[in-house]
Amino acid sequence: MGPMQAKEIIIEAFGMGVDEGVLISDRRFGGADVLATSWTIAQAIKKVGFDLIICGKQTTDGDTAQTGTEMAENLNIPSVSGVLNVVNVNNNEITVDMDLLNEIEELNVKLPCLISVEKDIYTPRLPSYLRMKEAKNKEVTILTLDDMDDKDEKNYGLDGSPTKVQRIFAPVVDVKQEKFTGDEEELGTILYLSLIHISEPTRLLSISYAVFCLKKKKKKKKKK
Repeated sequence: MGPMQAKEIIIEAFGMGVDEGVLISDRRFGGADVLATSWTIAQAIKKVGFDLIICGKQTTDGDTAQTGTEMAENLNIPSVSGVLNVVNVNNNEITVDMDLLNEIEELNVKLPCLISVEKDIYTPRLPSYLRMKEAKNKEVTILTLDDMDDKDEKNYGLDGSPTKVQRIFAPVVDVKQEKFTGDEEELGTILYLSLIHISEPTRLLSISYAVFCLKKKKKKKKKK
């Protein structure tokens, strides 16, 4: 989903071995937030057909990591986020490893479904010279609002987006550092109170890492 210039990305994908490419592009889709974007892509996927949808974890602009899950909700199919590895695929289901921060869980999911994968799950192959030459002649299918089953403009773009961006700015660089001392229980309390104001996923990740470091430090003491 993007402007017509995004065709170049699909042509590059042809060079990496992709058989067909579809670009969802229409000025009426512009300014979409997560809700409108997930609805738009879900409508397009219905037109194309699918067995398995593979999404990335998050974009570098909105950084919400919610689009894949909302697409699955719109399509009424199961979804799994944080996929680290695809263990097995057959005609009926897919088996994946899901990252739960503190542990990895193996899941069997019925097809059709959607998975959102971590960026390091696989290393993409490089486009070959011969494939890139052939790719230039391959056609990219363009889908617009007129191709969707739902043609109500109020569900797309800015009109379909309850989230409005007021401004975008660079974060403040803060090099202030604090050193905490104490036993495991005291440090855990101090750390929690220090992180309580930040977002839930970031706080959980920070606390998990801190607990891991404390356990590692404790093991080293026992060895001595």
